[in-house]
Amino acid sequence: MATRDSAQPADMPPNADGKGHTRRRFRRRLLAVTAVGWAAVGLFLGLLIVLPTPAVGLWPSLLLMYLAVFVGGGGYSLLLALFAVLGLGLAALARRSGLRRTSLVAAAAGVVTVALSLVPVAQGWRTASQEDVPLSLSEYFSLPSLDSPLETVTYARPEGEELTLDIRRPPPESREVGPEPRPAVVTVHGGGGVTGSRTEDVLWSAWLAEEGYVVFSIDYRLGQRPLGQEVTADVKCAVGWVEQNAERYGVDPDRIALLGRSAGGVAALLAAYDDGDPQLTPSCDVRDTGVEAVAAFYTVTDQAGLDAWQPPWWRPSLGDEYDPGGDSPESGEGPFLVTSPTSHVDPADPPTFLTAGGADQVTPPEQAELLANRLEDEGVPHRLVRLPGARHGFDGAWGSWDAQIVRHELREFLENELAD
Repeated sequence: MATRDSAQPADMPPNADGKGHTRRRFRRRLLAVTAVGWAAVGLFLGLLIVLPTPAVGLWPSLLLMYLAVFVGGGGYSLLLALFAVLGLGLAALARRSGLRRTSLVAAAAGVVTVALSLVPVAQGWRTASQEDVPLSLSEYFSLPSLDSPLETVTYARPEGEELTLDIRRPPPESREVGPEPRPAVVTVHGGGGVTGSRTEDVLWSAWLAEEGYVVFSIDYRLGQRPLGQEVTADVKCAVGWVEQNAERYGVDPDRIALLGRSAGGVAALLAAYDDGDPQLTPSCDVRDTGVEAVAAFYTVTDQAGLDAWQPPWWRPSLGDEYDPGGDSPESGEGPFLVTSPTSHVDPADPPTFLTAGGADQVTPPEQAELLANRLEDEGVPHRLVRLPGARHGFDGAWGSWDAQIVRHELREFLENELAD
C-alpha cells in the first residue's frame, strides 16, 4: 500500500512546493531587476550633473538638458539624493535575499549617485555664502501663489498678427513697494525666437506680483529673421503700450523694467539699449519705449561670437534659412551686430542685471562677461550674478538654490532701481 511522504502535509497538493519555489524565484528576480534598474536610473541622472549634454539632435538634447536642470542637476538634486537612498534600501533587501552581486552593484551605483547629487547642493551653498544670500529648505519645495488677479489683452497687431499679454496685479496681501502708482515689469519669454509663449513666465510673474509689481508677460512674433529684430520691435511696442496705459493699470510710467530669458533677454537688452537704430523700431505706433532697468538671464550678448561656439544640436533651432554670410564684427554691418546688445551699449543705458550659469550648454557664460565688461567701460550700473553649476533654464526649477539666489539679488536690484 502506498504511503504519503511524512514531510508533506496531508492537505497539500503534490506540486504545491514546486509552485512556492517558482514564486520565490520570481520575487528574487523582480527584486534584482528593480534594484539594478533603480540604481541605473539614479546613476544616469547623477551623471547628467557632471557630463555635457550629448549631441543627439535638437529635441533629445533639450530633453536631456532639462532633465539635468530639474532632476539630475542643480534644480532638485536633493530629490535625486533621496531617490538614491531608497535605491540603497533596495540593495540591502537584495543582499538579505541572497543576491550578493546584485546588491553590490546597486549599492555602488547608489553611493555614486548620492555623491553626485550633493555636488549642486555644495555649489549652491558656496555661491550663496559668497553672495550673502540666505537659502531656505522650505522654499526649495514651495511655489509662489497664483492668486494674483490676471487679465489678458491684445496690445498690437503687427502685419495682422494679434499679440497678447497677461497682466498680473499685486494681490492685496503683497509686499508694498511704494504707494500707487506702482512700478511695472515687462517679462519676455525665451525659446530661440522660434518657440515659447508668455505662459512660460507664470511663476516668476506671480512672484513679482507678490513683490508689489504690476507684471506684463508678453507674446511676440516667432520664427522671424534676422533673429531678434522683429522680437525687439514687439518688445518695444509692448513697453510703449504699457506706458500709454499706465494710468489704467495703476502703473508709474517712469518706473518700468524689462526682464527677459535667453532669446527674450536679447530682445529685452536691445529694447533697453536702443539708441534710435532704424532697424530696431517699434512694431506699433507708440511714443516712448524707454525703461528704468533691464534684467537678462543666460542671454546671448554677442551674436557673432556665439555662432562659432554653438553646439551642432542647437543650430537647427535658428533655422536653416538664416545665413549670416558676411556678418562679422569688422564689417560694422549686418544682423549680427544689429542684434548684439554689446554693440548698443552707451553711458545713457539703464542699470542692468545679468545672471549666467557656469554649466550652460546653450549660452556660454562668457557672453554675460562680455556685456558686463562693456557696461563697466561705459560706466553703466550693472550686476552680474555668476552661478557655477547652473544650466540653461535653471530658473524653471523654482525652489532650487540657484533660483533662490537670483530671486534674492533681483529683488534687491529692482527695489533699488525702481524706487520712488
